[in-house]
Amino acid sequence: MQVSLSCALKSCVALLVALATFSASADAATRRAFIVGNSAYQYTSVLANPASDAQDVAKRLGDLGWDVTLQLDLSRAQMLNAFAAFSRQLQPDDLSLVYFAGHALQMGGENYLAPIDARIESEEGVRRQFVPLNAFLADLSRLSRTRIVILDACRDNPFTDKIAAGGEKTRSVGTAKGLARVYAGVGSFIVYSTQPGNVALDGTGRNSPFTKSLLQHLPLAGADVHAVMRRVRADVQKETNEEQIPWENSSLVDEVAFAGDAAAPSPPQRTAEVPVPTPRSEPRGMPPPVMQQYHYVTGLDPKGDNFLALRTGPTPADVRIATMGPDTLLKVHESRGPWRRVELIDGMSGWAHSNWIACCRSVAMARPQPAVVPVAPPRVPPASSAAPPAAVSSCDELWYRRNAIWHSHGYCFTTARARQVFDTSSCFRDQAAARAAMSPANRATVDALQARERELRCR
Repeated sequence: MQVSLSCALKSCVALLVALATFSASADAATRRAFIVGNSAYQYTSVLANPASDAQDVAKRLGDLGWDVTLQLDLSRAQMLNAFAAFSRQLQPDDLSLVYFAGHALQMGGENYLAPIDARIESEEGVRRQFVPLNAFLADLSRLSRTRIVILDACRDNPFTDKIAAGGEKTRSVGTAKGLARVYAGVGSFIVYSTQPGNVALDGTGRNSPFTKSLLQHLPLAGADVHAVMRRVRADVQKETNEEQIPWENSSLVDEVAFAGDAAAPSPPQRTAEVPVPTPRSEPRGMPPPVMQQYHYVTGLDPKGDNFLALRTGPTPADVRIATMGPDTLLKVHESRGPWRRVELIDGMSGWAHSNWIACCRSVAMARPQPAVVPVAPPRVPPASSAAPPAAVSSCDELWYRRNAIWHSHGYCFTTARARQVFDTSSCFRDQAAARAAMSPANRATVDALQARERELRCR
């Protein structure tokens, strides 16, 4: 009996140790944020709000339980050193977030963040004096499984024009080129404060239009980051008279929220007759995730560009439409010599060199939800897909058929008419990227419809 009790005691001790280890592991998962606001630029236009934007975002995330590192007005060396210190804290299960407010630009398909001591003299000077966004993304992808990057920054290349004196300050420092679209591997959520080819306004109050709305919607209890960004996009679009439309690029697999239930403000009092629905991570009856096989990007030189280019065709001379970081997931559909035609996790497609594509990884993916089918304008019945463009005589019908193809490839419409007809809440491509993602048959149909519109003098 004494031996049995001793064994039982040892088993209990072992169980307690195991439970303590599990608890410590669970507690180790932390939400960590690295927040930078650069306002006091020494050699280009000073911005009024990035410092206050960063301070307010840091406070809001801190109130929501995040472990926040706040940095203001950093030189290049300070920026790199501060991020290195932040990175050393990250654990694989942490949810990491980087927020940057200030000047930024894109050059050669790569995005650069501007420290306050950067001079704008030449393109080579940008590589030496700015901070490449890919340097941050590479570390985040390597160190944490889930990460969020928020850029409330300009989207301009400053090498063609001088900075205009006077007038409203924007987070732009030259002729608009647009930040390059980047991928940071599965588990990433990258947010831009405005659409490609546009500038992000600095704002006339304490905060930029983007950050003001972000601060309002961050505390939404249990709201997925996509839902938060839909609200932010609607606010900014309205406040800026549709001049600025926030953008995001997601390869998240799990639902991710900025705020948990406990961090949210108390809901308003309701009468007993009104039921309060319980937030659900999945709709009732949603089937379980399925395992899918993906190729992935690997073997990149971390000391080099550290990205793989996605191009419109299978040669180095073809147009680069995106950059893909380590662990970016993709499907391979076609081979042409050393090149592969690939499709990314969000549906974007193009060509990439096979030297940095490996096979394969099994990933648990949520089953796709039914697509939202746009409703045709009143009195315009949807045309039969079998009908050739030459047989269509209505300008409205031609317009609808052509734009339905653009919508199906994620194009974000810029006209009021198209935005009223097609749901653009989850759009993510500009015109060039959407056309590049089309199949040859789709592009031919669009061109034929446009030709028919010109023939009928619709446009």
